[in-house]
Amino acid sequence: MVRELGSVVTTEVRVDSDTAAEILDVLARYAQVIDNRDWDQAHTVFTDDVVFGAGEAARQGISAVQEMVETVRPYHPHHTSNTILTRRPDGTIRAWSKFVIVRTDGTAGSGDYQDTLVHTDRGWRIAHRVASRGNRRRDDPGGPSSRTFTFASWRE
Repeated sequence: MVRELGSVVTTEVRVDSDTAAEILDVLARYAQVIDNRDWDQAHTVFTDDVVFGAGEAARQGISAVQEMVETVRPYHPHHTSNTILTRRPDGTIRAWSKFVIVRTDGTAGSGDYQDTLVHTDRGWRIAHRVASRGNRRRDDPGGPSSRTFTFASWRE
């Protein structure tokens, strides 16, 4: 599908329903693996060389993601929804999802994930994930809003 967005023209290739189901399963497994710290199952979610984050704060590899997650106290469950998918010319899939976290004190936070998934011999896996905090107060325990995602960043 070719779309014109202002001065930007993009070609979006929709993802077939079987592939979408596989990818949505991976995204659901992410929350289960991370929230339950079931690191033996991390290979069902990530590539071995996954990049989590961007810039200097990015972590590479499953063990680095594990180290980062283990520092978060108290931990909070993740709920992922509103995922949109598109196939890239190089065969990867881009996913853009909303997430909600519920903290132990009952407060909530939200944001977005933008993922690049690759097809491996084990199925689809997250090769790169970037998160953006959205709709949060300045004094939010997880940090203030940092909403930086747009359709332009999703298409990069």
